[in-house]
Amino acid sequence: MAIPKAHEFNRTVLEIAAEREGVLTISQISESIPAKFSSLTDDDFQKRYPTSGVLIVRNLITWAAGKLKRAGLLDSPGRGAFRINQQGEDYLVSAPDEISGAILDKMAAHLRETAYSDDSEVSEAPASTTGLTTSDEEVIAESDLPPIEAIARAHDELEDNLVDDILDILKRGTSSRFEQIVVNLLEKIGYGNGKWVGGPADGGIDGIIEKDPLGFEKIGIQAKCYTDKSVGGPEIRDFNTALNFIGASIGVVVTTSTFSSQAKQAAQTASASENKFIRLIDGQELANLMIRYGVGVLTENTYVVNKLDENFFSDPDEI
Repeated sequence: MAIPKAHEFNRTVLEIAAEREGVLTISQISESIPAKFSSLTDDDFQKRYPTSGVLIVRNLITWAAGKLKRAGLLDSPGRGAFRINQQGEDYLVSAPDEISGAILDKMAAHLRETAYSDDSEVSEAPASTTGLTTSDEEVIAESDLPPIEAIARAHDELEDNLVDDILDILKRGTSSRFEQIVVNLLEKIGYGNGKWVGGPADGGIDGIIEKDPLGFEKIGIQAKCYTDKSVGGPEIRDFNTALNFIGASIGVVVTTSTFSSQAKQAAQTASASENKFIRLIDGQELANLMIRYGVGVLTENTYVVNKLDENFFSDPDEI
């Protein structure tokens, strides 16, 4: 039989996670796929994409698990490992027979919007997404796209997946390594020569960018590797004070999470009343910048899409 389409794996992977319980690797999830798609042959499981050579079925399983994770239905205690959570259990009861990628994308967006409180200094639990529904049109849209749009959508989904992977690995690393990565990123963007000065007694400054060769103009850096809370107002105010000790009027605060409304207000106040500029970069923007400037990422494949040059075939006498 033909290999099922990507969206057909979404509910299947969620069901397997519920049935087998505990932490499952992609290989363990794959072991249960034949029972769900009984018409798939051994040859089907060995089929690979012509360009990349990646196993198609395994890639679709990995893709589904990643989308379910971003939608808040699976937890990932380790890279390439997943387990169903209570939200996933609850959603499975009311979910349609086919869970489209479109609805999972909506759930992921909803989760990002509510993952951190924007009105307090502490994080709040994600709001429930079990009330969201899918539609036949969304399922059709996934499998019946014009090729150029399908390529564009696939690229966007790959980027979203990469953003998620970047933030995951940053949060699992050490604070000192995160600080060094942030300094490296600002160097790659082109602001100047950077140095890491973080550590237990860094005085609130984790790195410094010297914008000119003699170091007259400096940018102070603070990096906050948070997994479950927003950066708050007091942290921005302390950083603002720390900038004075290095003689900098420009500062950048980078986090793997988000900034509370008080943090944003503190940055605006410093910029408006103290002749300073404090730039806040949250996790989503950080990961996008790392992709854009090639920090911690590699180019796997490049696809060239050609189109017809009608002018080439025109009769010069008719132009």
